[in-house]
Amino acid sequence: MRGRRERGALLSAPFAAIVLWLIPCGVAMATSSLSFEGGGYAIDLEIGDDARPVIAAVHFHAPGDAQGVVLAHDAWRVIAFEPRQQRLLLRYDGAAAVPAFSLSVQHDDAVLVIDGRRVRAAFDWGG
Repeated sequence: MRGRRERGALLSAPFAAIVLWLIPCGVAMATSSLSFEGGGYAIDLEIGDDARPVIAAVHFHAPGDAQGVVLAHDAWRVIAFEPRQQRLLLRYDGAAAVPAFSLSVQHDDAVLVIDGRRVRAAFDWGG
């Protein structure tokens, strides 16, 4: 009987260590998506949900572009991102394929300013 307890204790320690290691990884890797669609443009924001949600990636689709592009992380800045208050301000510096733009969101109302145009549309907070 004692041999079985010792063997069980040895197996449970590594198992417990693996479980404890995986729990934080699972939380840090959880993602959700927020989106803007208006004037033919679509912008999808991939949200990394750690202790505090952060924008992990920005996917941009120009009018008529079904494939879209992932914008380089060093070319966009999050000025404000407050999911509970449903407030967002994102600026993209621009590159050859995608012109500079800003996306401003208050609750469900969003404004995309791009190529001298102001595109108003609803914003999907994914909830």
